[in-house]
Amino acid sequence: METTDYIQNRIRTNVRRFEELSKKYHRCHIGLMIACFSCFTGVLILNVIYLIIPVIWLILASCVLVLAGLFLLFFDVLNDYSSKALEYKYKADLLNYEKNLYEYNGWASPSNTEK
Repeated sequence: METTDYIQNRIRTNVRRFEELSKKYHRCHIGLMIACFSCFTGVLILNVIYLIIPVIWLILASCVLVLAGLFLLFFDVLNDYSSKALEYKYKADLLNYEKNLYEYNGWASPSNTEK
């Protein structure tokens, strides 16, 4: 296999795949963190409303939101979305570095691949 074919077929496709996986896991992590933050913000709002209008359902709703927020937080931590995103980003960066080494050293030039 020629060097240019190796760069085109193996390295660039794997770089794109790893970058897509990194974006996917990063979006999952950010989405779960936004949902968790929204739950805890809802708890604060419900508690402030409870101070104005003392209805027991507001306290029960805030308890449910606390449990939902903790579930989302632990779901994110247990599935380790943040480190998976960083791991795939690191792999993509390593492959980009390898591609740049091939291109910089001239190994991908047509004169070197015809040997």
